[in-house]
Amino acid sequence: MRPVDLNPGEAIHHEGDPARCVVVLPGVRYFSQAPLLWFAREIAQSRGWSVLELSERAPANQQPFEWIRRRAEHALDRVSAEQVVVIGKSLASVAAPLVADRELPAVWLTPLVDRPEVADALGSVTTPTLAIGSPADPSWGEGLLPARSLEVVALDGLDHSLQVEGDPLASLAVLGDVTEWIGAFLERVA
Repeated sequence: MRPVDLNPGEAIHHEGDPARCVVVLPGVRYFSQAPLLWFAREIAQSRGWSVLELSERAPANQQPFEWIRRRAEHALDRVSAEQVVVIGKSLASVAAPLVADRELPAVWLTPLVDRPEVADALGSVTTPTLAIGSPADPSWGEGLLPARSLEVVALDGLDHSLQVEGDPLASLAVLGDVTEWIGAFLERVA
């Protein structure tokens, strides 16, 4: 594990197969050390992937949507692996148009489907993409319909962190399921 200067921005590079790299992008208040992204990184590493983890949070004095778009672009520009997969949480999904334009596979955890640019990008992907969210989450909006390259997992009754309010054990079970789906996705695209 070593720090990486994205100029601007900070990331952590976790060693693995140099030909395969997962880029982990945070949410606005859901940084890379939070459970969904922590275990996304863990499952990627357990499958041999290297990981570039954007390790900072959106500063309070910057517009978060533009901040994550710039950070995602800088992170993707730094990766020299032959195969790149993006895993992003919530806010990071505003980078879906960039990821789709670069034809990169992606996993979007609680994407902001209520934002037209995110819904449009996810609806038109041409590379394998997995979107996981809950109809109980207001940012899921009307949800997404699975398409040729888009796999959708809609989990009932979960909040924006994919947790069951007031039930930590049920939340841990969901975390395990999400981690397994991410692992299976990485196996399919490898």
